[in-house]
Amino acid sequence: MKKESQVLKKISQLDETRQKITLAAFLTRFFKEKGVNLAVVGGAAVQYYTLSEFVTHDLDAVLSGDTKEIIEEIMYGLGFKRTTMYRHFEHPSFEFVVEFPPSPVEVASRVITKMNSVKTAEGEVRVIRVEDMIMDRITAAVEWKDQSSLDQAKLMYIKHSESIDQNYLTQFAKEEGYLKTLKEVMKVVEES
Repeated sequence: MKKESQVLKKISQLDETRQKITLAAFLTRFFKEKGVNLAVVGGAAVQYYTLSEFVTHDLDAVLSGDTKEIIEEIMYGLGFKRTTMYRHFEHPSFEFVVEFPPSPVEVASRVITKMNSVKTAEGEVRVIRVEDMIMDRITAAVEWKDQSSLDQAKLMYIKHSESIDQNYLTQFAKEEGYLKTLKEVMKVVEES
């Protein structure tokens, strides 16, 4: 536990861009030992892909497998405590909570299984692909009329337009009925 506490303290001193992803990689090791996979999604993925131009106050980590007892065993063992919100855990070294949304990872009507692998000082962590995060935010923008989600989609698109799988993204948007909104997102690169 002493070694883990030192690692957590070291992670807490990282810059905002690397802190959540590195913590997720650290947690991945413990969950992997129990046969459970962890994937970073949600705002933490947006923060990673925007290099902290968008900042979230939690780390969303979807776990696959039978996890209820494992979550508590690992998180309590590392000094995290459950908050009043059932899926949230806090640690005195961090200003954000770790949240475990339900599995599987879904965007619109799709179950997402393909992830990016990101290397950190604490090992590798699976992160939802930028294309799927863009579609997640487009879906939220349309369905919830959430301008912030649309802005996040645009920001991720601007930062990654050179490396995005355009065919996958366009096909996804077309099949889900969000092609018009995707074209609006894509237009920001043409305008810049």
